[in-house]
Amino acid sequence: MEKSEFNSYFYENGLRKGAKYDSIFFGAYAGTGSTFDIRVRFEFKKKLNLHKLQEAADEAIKFYQEFAVRPVIHKGRVCYEKNNSPVKIAADDGKSYYFGTDGENGTNGYLFIFLCGERELTFSLFHGLTDAHGMILFVISVICEYFNRTFPPLKGLSSKLLTRMGIRLGGDLQGLMDDVERYDPLKKFAEDNKPVELINTDKLFILPPEEYSKEDISCRLINLEISNKSFYEKTKELGTSFAPLLCAIAANAINSAYNIGDKVISVITTVNPRKFIKTDSLANMAYNCPLPVTKDDLSLPPEKLCAKIRADMKMQTTEKNARATFNSILSQCAQIDKMGDIVSANEILTGENGVKTLTTNGTVFLTYPGRITNNIISRMLLRGISPEMLAVERAIVAYAHGDSFIIQITQKSDDMTLVNALRRSLENYGFKPKTRDLGRITQNIMELKRLKTVL
Repeated sequence: MEKSEFNSYFYENGLRKGAKYDSIFFGAYAGTGSTFDIRVRFEFKKKLNLHKLQEAADEAIKFYQEFAVRPVIHKGRVCYEKNNSPVKIAADDGKSYYFGTDGENGTNGYLFIFLCGERELTFSLFHGLTDAHGMILFVISVICEYFNRTFPPLKGLSSKLLTRMGIRLGGDLQGLMDDVERYDPLKKFAEDNKPVELINTDKLFILPPEEYSKEDISCRLINLEISNKSFYEKTKELGTSFAPLLCAIAANAINSAYNIGDKVISVITTVNPRKFIKTDSLANMAYNCPLPVTKDDLSLPPEKLCAKIRADMKMQTTEKNARATFNSILSQCAQIDKMGDIVSANEILTGENGVKTLTTNGTVFLTYPGRITNNIISRMLLRGISPEMLAVERAIVAYAHGDSFIIQITQKSDDMTLVNALRRSLENYGFKPKTRDLGRITQNIMELKRLKTVL
């Protein structure tokens, strides 16, 4: 029996129902070798004070009650119970942790964990909890709390100088929303319409499969670093913006490395719909924006190629398309729910004949969350920021901080074909990338069978 309409996402036993989108994240992107573990690594100027970091994380989580939860299995679905445990902070020593569990190999029940080196801090998150937007807001709040404890005389500057809207620095910034908007925004905002479709899957170029063990719970990460100023100047020269230029560079790299024939390259960028759907919700809302590039397109001058890509992107980054895409995603979730309980669905989707790729209409993922806030806090504390997206297939993710623009390739194998091609493509566009091989990074895992079952 459930409570009133406003509290419709809570059962009488205190559990909160999961979002519709959970069916995809917990169904398809959980398990050994399949977990979607998204991360960001911060390099500090000075040795970390673990006591102050623990205090900072435990304070910040108070302002993000949506994240202060433990996932459980209830009636065959993922639900959440309130979690009052300390935030888990552990040594970054290559050990693998299980999201949502307790004990030495657990995360104190949370769907995230902080991993520490002497001067490095990595925030590791199971994508089922939130998207890049929610992840960045929370981790900046933690760093802000750490700053307040490290430089007490400057504490009053924090809230005034942070430029990213939505960062919660107190309990009064959590937004006025009903439960559907807060916990299940796709259901709140979806409309029964057809989304823009630019990809003919019959003509789609698919990257050759990687060779790796399904049981390998690690990814190989390689950073290509260039000047953020030079990239910005190139966008001005071409009359475009960051995402289309990144897409053009990636498409050129793929075309140079593989024989695409008469196929179409589809570079998928991710869209944060909060830019045109005003909401404070931190639940997963990001959706895919596939951008097709043909051989004929690649023969265009760079400014015309970027213009074509940008036009295709603008068609998809609208409120109407976002709402229609939400409806399409909900249909996929419903199909997964029909497979039975979430544990059984996960076994089907991640099994031998299950999901092979994250999407059926893309060649490669390219995620650009944008610039990480560069303010007095980051300038005083941080030397640099690097992405770490540990997915189930090759992908590209980029972050900008200061004059550092890092374009990272994440992959399961050690094949450097795409990496080398992307470096050459950057050089062809006039950049001078520095290569930094981070080696193999062990993923943390969401294993549904390890979650607590609540009757």
